[in-house]
Amino acid sequence: MSWIPNWILGTDPDEDERRGRAADDANAALNKQMHDQGLLTDNEYAQARANIERGRINDAGAEIDQAFLEGLDDGADNVRGVFTGTINTVVGTPLKLIPWQVWLAGGLYLGWRLGFFDGLLKGWLKRR
Repeated sequence: MSWIPNWILGTDPDEDERRGRAADDANAALNKQMHDQGLLTDNEYAQARANIERGRINDAGAEIDQAFLEGLDDGADNVRGVFTGTINTVVGTPLKLIPWQVWLAGGLYLGWRLGFFDGLLKGWLKRR
């Protein structure tokens, strides 16, 4: 049983599961009848049975819940991608347009204005 209400799903998963099992059983009976009549080879009949078993949904509610959560994750990833892409474009593009030499010169100027080079200069002058 899915935690998502049936009025949102538009159907009853339990009823759909019962109908699906009935259809699978009818298909298996038809395949057996065709095999008994010689219309299907042993290999084709085994493949048909395997396909029915592989396509069978054992818990429709769990399948619905899993698909819902996967869709929710995909939607959240899309929203995050839009925001991070926009921020990276808005901030990154102007910064990439400035050559690295200008960034280096600006960093050295800022370091000089903040006094990072005062100790280096005083130590260099004392050694002379």
